[in-house]
Formats: sequence, C-alpha cells, structure tokens
Amino acid sequence: MSRDARAVVRPAVALVLLTLLAAGGARAASLEAEIDRNEATLEDRLVLTLTVTGSGSAEPTLPELAAFEILPAGQSKQWNLINGRASTSVSYRYVLLPLETGEFVIGPAVVEIDGERLASQPFSVRIRAAGAASGQQRDLFLTTQLSTTTPYVGEQVLFTWRLYRRARIADARLDPFEFDGFLVEDLGEVREFETRVNGRTFMVSEIRKALFPQERGALVIPATRLTCEVAQRNRRRSNSVFDDMFGRATETKVLRGDPLQVEVKALPDSPPGFSGLVGSFELESRVSQTEMQVGESVTLTLEVSGRGNVQMIPEPPLPELAAVKVYDDKPGSSIKRQPSGLSGSRTFRKALVPQAAGRLTLPPVRLVYFDPAADAYRTAATAEIALQVLPAEGAEELRLTETVAPSTGKVAVRILAEDILPVYAGIDGIGGPARPTPAQLAAMLLLPLLLYLAALAAARRRHRYRQDSGLERRRRALARARRQLRRIGSGGGNTTEELSRCVRQFVGDKLGLEGAALTAADARHHLTASGLQQDRVDEVGGLLDRLEAAHYGSAGISENLPEQIADLLRRLDRQL
Repeated sequence: MSRDARAVVRPAVALVLLTLLAAGGARAASLEAEIDRNEATLEDRLVLTLTVTGSGSAEPTLPELAAFEILPAGQSKQWNLINGRASTSVSYRYVLLPLETGEFVIGPAVVEIDGERLASQPFSVRIRAAGAASGQQRDLFLTTQLSTTTPYVGEQVLFTWRLYRRARIADARLDPFEFDGFLVEDLGEVREFETRVNGRTFMVSEIRKALFPQERGALVIPATRLTCEVAQRNRRRSNSVFDDMFGRATETKVLRGDPLQVEVKALPDSPPGFSGLVGSFELESRVSQTEMQVGESVTLTLEVSGRGNVQMIPEPPLPELAAVKVYDDKPGSSIKRQPSGLSGSRTFRKALVPQAAGRLTLPPVRLVYFDPAADAYRTAATAEIALQVLPAEGAEELRLTETVAPSTGKVAVRILAEDILPVYAGIDGIGGPARPTPAQLAAMLLLPLLLYLAALAAARRRHRYRQDSGLERRRRALARARRQLRRIGSGGGNTTEELSRCVRQFVGDKLGLEGAALTAADARHHLTASGLQQDRVDEVGGLLDRLEAAHYGSAGISENLPEQIADLLRRLDRQL
C-alpha cells in the first residue's frame, strides 16, 4: 500500500472507532450488585461487588450496613466491544465482615450518572453463629476471659486469650488489644500447648496479660479479632491464587472473641498510712548483726513481697529511732511475670549507726494494704528487734601535758608526748605552696566543667529512658536477640518456630510493636513504612516465609541459619 493510500485509510479507521465508541456510549447505564454467598457464619467474610456500566468515574454509595464491618477491597475497569457496540464498566469490591447473627437485607446501592439516579437490586443474606455450619464441631476458634469482672481499683485482673486449632492456618493477623482504663503488664511470651475439648485434641496458643483498672465504673474490653487463612480439607486442588504452601485451597476466616464487660469497684475508706497496694503482701525485716559498738554500722533490711500491683511497692515508713543515725541505701526490686499473674518483691536497706551504749530496740515496721480476697484492709508488720550496743573500744582520755605545780593562774607545764608532727618542724617548713604550671592550672579549671557535662549527659539519658520505655526496648533489641540465638545454637532449642519468634520479636522491639503477633506480611509493611531499604525488607520477609514454610514441613533449613540470622539482625540494627 502506497504512502498516500495509508494516509487516507488511517483517518477512516479512526472515524469508525469513534463511531463505535459513540454507539457504545449511548448504551444505557446500569448498576449491578453481586455477593459471593448468601449464607455464612460470623467467622466468614462476604465479598460484595458493585459494577457500574456507562461511567468510569461515578462511584456508588453503599446502603446502611450496621450489621457488617465494611473494608474496601479495590476496583477494576473493563472495556468491551460486542456486536459493534463499546461499553466501559468499573467494578468496586467490598469485604463485609459480619458482626451479629440473623437475616439481613442488603439494600440497594445508588449511583448518579449524567443526572440519572440508578439503584442496584436488594438481596438478603443469612448469618449464623460460628461453628453452626452442617452441625459439625469447630476445628478453629478463640476465647477470651477474665479472672474477675468486678475488681477493685488497682486489683490485678488476669486476661487470657486462647486460639484453639485442629486445622492448619497461615498468615495469621491478630489485631492489637485495647485496654482503655487499665494499666497493662505482659505475662511472658505466647505459650503453646495441647489440650482436649469435648474429647478432641487441640493445639492452643495462649496470651496472658495482667490488667490493673485505674478508675471506678464500667469499662469495656473490645472484642479481639484474628484473621487467618485456613487450609480446607477434602477439597480438590485448584488453580486459585489462594492455594497456599500446603497444596490445598484456603479460606479466609475472621475469628472474634466476645467483648468483656468490667465493673470496677472503688476501694473502701482507707485507714491512716494506707500504702496504695492492692493484693496480698508480706513484710520481713532482718539486721546484719544484733551486737555492735557505739559508732559501728548495722544494716537493716526491709523486704516487701507479694502478688498484685507490685510495681507500685512503696518504702515502708521507719519509726523514729532515738540516738541512732539512719543512712538510706539504693533499693532493689524483682518482678516475676508468670501465667498465674504478676508477683515480686522490693528490698530497702538502711545503715543504722547507734550513738549511745545500751540496749536498743527497733520497733515493728508496718505496711497497710488492701486485700481484695477479704474485702478488707490488712496490716503487715515486722517483729520487734533487740540490739545490744557496747561502748567503743579504746575510749581513753588523751593527756599530752601536766601542770608542774598547782595554781589558779598561769602555770608551768611539762610536755608528756607529742601528737602527729608536721613533716617539716623547722623554720624552713614555713612557706607558701608551689605555684602550679599553666598546664596544671588549665586542667584544674577544665576538670570540674568536664565532670559536670558528663554527669548532665548521664542524667538526661536516664531521664529519656524513664520517659520513653520504647527507647530502652529498641536499644536492647539486638542484645536480646543475640541471647536467644545463642541459646538456640547451643542446643537449648533449634526449632524454626523459635527462630521465627526471635526475628519477629526483634522487629517488634525496634519498631515498638507486638512482635509475637507479627506476620511476614506485617513485617514487610512496617519495615517499609519505617524507611528501610527495599532489598533489606525483602530479605527479612523472605526469611520469615522460609521459617514458616519449614515449621509446617514443606521446606528445610541449614544448620548455620542462626549465624545468618545474627548477621542480618546486626545489619538491621544499624539501619533502623
């Protein structure tokens, strides 16, 4: 075809296409709604698709869906040419998470196109209770419970979250817990164990926390939510993009725990000297020795121990002691985080220096606390301690002179002995000190300033750590991970689950997150948001994927993997 011929044909083809598009544009606009299922349980999710034909920019408005949580799931655009007619359509996808059971009518969605208001057809869905499908027992569920729902202000409440599973799961994502109105203390890492429920064996993942209500009145702990992919049984392998590493089709499940209602009671009117402690406590005292001399120091140790809000243990007031000087020492503390709750102790030491000989009695030391089990205030008291103070050894009159003859006026004296003499007793010993050199003078002037600046920097650093617990957590993240890897490498445990937990905990410590609940996808997302280089993000995500695959038996790991992980975490520590 000649150049002139092509110049004529091209405009003609363009004109034909424009004509077809115009014809397609004249096609009537429409709005259609489609749901992937009409019957589901509280653990399932529904996918609602709204397709708008005739406009590429008008987004439909959803109907009122109070019984569902709505999550946008993206959109796609299509262009079709059928029988010479062109049309464009945009599909909007939404994920609906059921919040309650019952029969619900999904009302019409609406959209306005070229001044015309279009509505989709309504339809109904039925939501059943979890585990109600086919009358079968559930292979996957979670529970939440409290040790008490009517605590006192400051009383320790044990929160227990458990995931029971018989099916294999992957990509589990646990939403953060919300404990508004409570002081929260973790009670160790996630526990894994087996148990039997109604004659069936389940693997259980357990998280426990100690909660301390800070205000009276009604408090609500919202429902917890876990989203995961569950491998389906007795299904033929498909080509779905949701086929997982187990070689079976997977289904997304959303597990929810029930919201928990708590009614916090105010403490009764407190007696004088109430310490603020709520729980069960003991007070012990001991001395380093019961017999000493005047001016000799004896150490008094007071130890408060028990269960409850042990992080708030105050120093017991010491009664007034006559003729005794008291010097405080730095207190020490120990807190134990066990599944059974928070317990611990705090130790206070004082140096007592008696100033007079005789029998010295240390009166009892008392600590007032509230015992919620007895609904009453109690007083812990030490026993009375008796000390024997002896006169100081070598106490004698120092006589260096004596009179030659008795007299009431000036008298002659004779020297009996001399005390410590100066180094130079002659006249040449009288003189001024040696003058410092310029270098010595400069050092004497700068040294106090340098010491002050160093002390100021140390104080500011301690203040930052007290104000920002996450800062101390980030600083110790690498050391903590190295200890775990050394234990794993030395034979204390070489499971892929422990290695994965070590990496996830390190990422959580560096980013201020709950490391135990992180997945590989979560780690990639948060590391990318922190500004980490993409190749390092992929390296961490790939490592977690490998460990998860190895944990479920579809892949192996090398013997030197702990060393490789240690090198990766060292590089991450410098970059985060």
